[in-house]
Amino acid sequence: MVKMKFPSCFQQLLIVFACLLENLYCYRPLVLIHGINSDYKDLSDIEAWAQADFPGIQTFSLDAFNNDYSIVSMRTQVPEFVTLLKNITDHYGTVDLLGYSQGGIVARGVVEEGDNKNINNFISLSAPGLGEYGIPFLNDTSFFDHVTAGEVYHICYTKSGQLISVCNYWHDPIQTTLYLAENNYLPYLNNELAHNDSQRYKENFVSLGGLILVGGPTDEVIQPWQTAQYSFWDADLNVIPYNQLHYYTQDTFGLKTLDDQGKLKFCTVSGVQHTKWPHTKSVYDTCIRPYIAN
Repeated sequence: MVKMKFPSCFQQLLIVFACLLENLYCYRPLVLIHGINSDYKDLSDIEAWAQADFPGIQTFSLDAFNNDYSIVSMRTQVPEFVTLLKNITDHYGTVDLLGYSQGGIVARGVVEEGDNKNINNFISLSAPGLGEYGIPFLNDTSFFDHVTAGEVYHICYTKSGQLISVCNYWHDPIQTTLYLAENNYLPYLNNELAHNDSQRYKENFVSLGGLILVGGPTDEVIQPWQTAQYSFWDADLNVIPYNQLHYYTQDTFGLKTLDDQGKLKFCTVSGVQHTKWPHTKSVYDTCIRPYIAN
């Protein structure tokens, strides 16, 4: 893992003065979390575009749980990313946070569990926000070969299955009882189960400056694709709009609160397959650029 170096207080003052001398604006840093079976370098296009648009902006693509290690459980990953983000906000103050694919559901855990009030906008880029139920056409995890979506719960809803990151957000709408009993991550983020940290999770979520949900119908990996925008299937596999689900109507984790405050934004883009989201300039221009730095 690469160790990030942060400026001292004196160096921070120099950065501010340099911005003023160069007639530049000192922008909020952008922190990024990569997806499954990839690494921090996968988000380099977004970093480069942001740096070109906002001269002097600091970008941090977090170097942790890369490639094969990305399948480690959320319960292991999230605390490490919480620490990495806190190291940045302790030195730079408020940041914008972007999570791509699995990184989006990791980032949501960081938001809810991290007690870090220095997160302004959280951009969830084609992430399984309310879970995944479907075998992607790019099944490069190798875990679900020759298994149908309806059979995956046999793997995921076990103690050993919960050691795999994908299983922590595998959300089988037909096996709700098992999902609630065996999934040790997503039901707790959703506050579907009573737990000691439920109020804290909600307070952390509603402290966001904004929630930007990015997805599209040609993704082909996130299933249903609308989960990227916090809608999901019912038991009959009908997609129920986000604002008709009990998470929203009962405001279990604060989604309705953010919406009522005008902080919930949707960005829907067609024609983008899943692996192309962080490498498509038009996605950056439309769905990311307006919500960072400014």
